Amino acid sequence: MKAAYRTLFAAALLVASHALAVAQDTVSVGVQEPLAAGEALPQRVADLLVAYYNRPSTIRFGGRTYVPAGRSIGGDVAVLGGPVEIAGIVDGDLVVYNGDITLLEGSRVSGNLTVVGGVLIGADRGDVGGIITTYTAVFRYRRTNGGIEYAGSGRETYRPEGRTLALPQWELGESEIFVDARPYNRIEALPIVIGPRIMTGGSNPLRLEAFVIYRTVAGFSPEEGDVGWEVRLRQYLFGHRDVWLEAGWQSVIDPIENWKLSDLENSLTLFLFRRDYRDYYERQGWYGLLGWQTGNVFGSFEFRGEDHRTVNTRNVWTILFNKSDPLRPNAAVDQGELQSIVATFGIDTRNNKNRPWSGWYNRISVEQAVGGNLAGEDPDFTHLLLDLRRFFRVSLGSVLGFRFAGGGRLGDNPTPAQRQHMIGGAGSLPGYDMMQFDCGAREDPTFGTVPGYGCQRFALFQAEYRTSLNFNWRLNDEQVHNYRDVFSMDFDPAIVLFYDAGAAWSTDENYWDHLTDSDNWVADLGGGLELGGFGAYVAYPLTGSGGFNFLLRLTARF
Repeated sequence: MKAAYRTLFAAALLVASHALAVAQDTVSVGVQEPLAAGEALPQRVADLLVAYYNRPSTIRFGGRTYVPAGRSIGGDVAVLGGPVEIAGIVDGDLVVYNGDITLLEGSRVSGNLTVVGGVLIGADRGDVGGIITTYTAVFRYRRTNGGIEYAGSGRETYRPEGRTLALPQWELGESEIFVDARPYNRIEALPIVIGPRIMTGGSNPLRLEAFVIYRTVAGFSPEEGDVGWEVRLRQYLFGHRDVWLEAGWQSVIDPIENWKLSDLENSLTLFLFRRDYRDYYERQGWYGLLGWQTGNVFGSFEFRGEDHRTVNTRNVWTILFNKSDPLRPNAAVDQGELQSIVATFGIDTRNNKNRPWSGWYNRISVEQAVGGNLAGEDPDFTHLLLDLRRFFRVSLGSVLGFRFAGGGRLGDNPTPAQRQHMIGGAGSLPGYDMMQFDCGAREDPTFGTVPGYGCQRFALFQAEYRTSLNFNWRLNDEQVHNYRDVFSMDFDPAIVLFYDAGAAWSTDENYWDHLTDSDNWVADLGGGLELGGFGAYVAYPLTGSGGFNFLLRLTARF
């Protein structure tokens, strides 16, 4: 009966995988990869994996697990987390959820071996009696009483994070009150967002969100400009929730650029140290778009009709350091009306968005001005933004990552201040000061009163090597170990080495002419220690004068 169940489970996984997969790639005899890299886990496969884990007869482990040589586990095994090392015998099926598995010399799995959200290392060293199946897709789950449940692929976009207050539900729909705090900044202080979110049921639901944004810098005496809003209406199409039409009306304060530091990092820097490394402007108007996200491909076509306005620095709180220092002036933008068309295309095959070790992330966005009046002139510019990343797993705990980011003006017509760029400091060139390469905008005595933010074009190359130290300690090496018990320590520090090179300019030179001259590039190198996302780094500039820079990050560099 047990053998029959194992055969049925493996067959069901393979049938479901082949029926729903986009591509199949056999890496060796008996080893199946039913999904293309980055493809979401099919629902039927997820249901089978949940049923296997929740079965009373399944032997469960969690976290780093080791089966030493000479030891045997009799029965079907599930490991939630990992990594897993097998030197002994598993007499049954083995499923590893969100972890890597290493088969050592002399190891044996008598049944089928399934790896979800991880990689198999040493397939030629161990003996697997059944079928080996690997899925690069992360298995997203929630704990339940006595088991787990599947939490979905995590692919749906544009669902704000925050607290919700449930309202009465109905059979074919749901509603809730949404409450959230946006990033702390020197224009609004802490923006508080509150409002209803309503979604109908069915395969093509309609979702309505209507939020009020209260800018707490006003205290208890708000004026008209201290309240913003966002109203969005989304209609899903074609029955799979991967294509939608959306329209919105909004009045928001947005950063001109936000890709170098995370929202949390910039908010804490301002709140603790009185340093805000972003500049902001007000966008008020409407938009309409067609969006899609199918598997690992996403994109949108959008039309915007907005008014853009300069906003001034306000006196916000800082609680620890530099409390008496004046806050930096905010950049002035080209004010007025702007109508534009924005096309965005992307592909995301990363196995993990926070700490990827394989896959691509490529995103390209092009904005074409089609009307309006900015600073007394008809806008006629084309703006490009690229973000290309590639991650390679080079060993069990080592990752090599590359990134090229760039963009700015296309053609001869300059972009307005709110579409300019700058580089330097954390997130781009950590060996240099923050905002160091802004084409002299902040050295101009008229900065903050005359439109100007940075450069017309920029390019940035980043390379990073990260290798895990895999530190662990345990009492007894002669039994089957789950390293996360009360007698063990387990954390995953990593050594990071990196190199960065960038250029930013406002001359009439095109991308090719400027970037093929090595004298136009600046570069740095450095290294540091990462502890689960938090990292401490030292960087040194290779171009120009300057010493070592020390910096802390709360997220991965890219």
